[in-house]
Amino acid sequence: MLNPAHAQRLLPATIALMIVVGVAIPARYLGWVNHFGWLVTTLVAPISHPLAAFSRWASPASALPQDNEQLRMLREELEARQQELLRRQLEIDRLTRALEDMNVFSAVNPAPVRQVDAPIFASSSDLSSGVLRARAGTREGVEAGSVATTSGMQLVGRVLSVSARTCDIMPFTDRAAGPIQGVIIFDGTPNGLVCKLEPTGEGTVRGPVEDRRDASGAAIEPRIGQQVRLNDPGRWPRDAQMLLLGTVVAVETSPDGPLRKVVTVRPTIERLERVSEVVLRTAMPGGGR
Repeated sequence: MLNPAHAQRLLPATIALMIVVGVAIPARYLGWVNHFGWLVTTLVAPISHPLAAFSRWASPASALPQDNEQLRMLREELEARQQELLRRQLEIDRLTRALEDMNVFSAVNPAPVRQVDAPIFASSSDLSSGVLRARAGTREGVEAGSVATTSGMQLVGRVLSVSARTCDIMPFTDRAAGPIQGVIIFDGTPNGLVCKLEPTGEGTVRGPVEDRRDASGAAIEPRIGQQVRLNDPGRWPRDAQMLLLGTVVAVETSPDGPLRKVVTVRPTIERLERVSEVVLRTAMPGGGR
């Protein structure tokens, strides 16, 4: 009988020999080995079938690749529809605000105006002064004093000089533009708080607000976020009244008295001196200015 110690030493050599034989002998001469595999399969199959069924019950198979693809396509379609819905809602909100602006504007200014779209081809960064140069002039009906606006009825400034094909516009936020009077809208009507504003040189205008009280004697104070509109008939044309100056971005106590307020107003368009296009508004004949 083989000594166990000798068998233990022979086992590694036997395994190595079997590996060499398996690699060296062509596969066609090893077909007889498959019979042992079938024998093992025949013995194990009756046991493996219940185990496989239990495994499928405990952990069901995931969705087929085509199911995953259909689900992905449905999710993408849902996302696209949600995006379109939100985009349309933004457009509705924009048009609603524009309609509200027009209602406030037309309530105090029914005069018809001629509007001319004019691209800006030179800005304050290109010129030595703070003016904007637009590609529209007398040929299009633009006049000195015509009012320039941009989207949302936002006031930009007014025309200083005009030639046949171009005109120069001074933004109302430029220091050289001088003071401008506005009204803070707090109840949707033009009857707001009057404020006298001066350009700060930083793209805003700033100034004191009138002291007004309600029926109970409480002060009516401005708040951040309120609209401010042009209300300066002494210096601006009638067809420009109630155009948007901007929104209140700061409220401070006036140095002239603790009950007075000073507001800072910023246009809704950041940096008016960098706009790329304006709408030039000129009163129609018979409309008056």
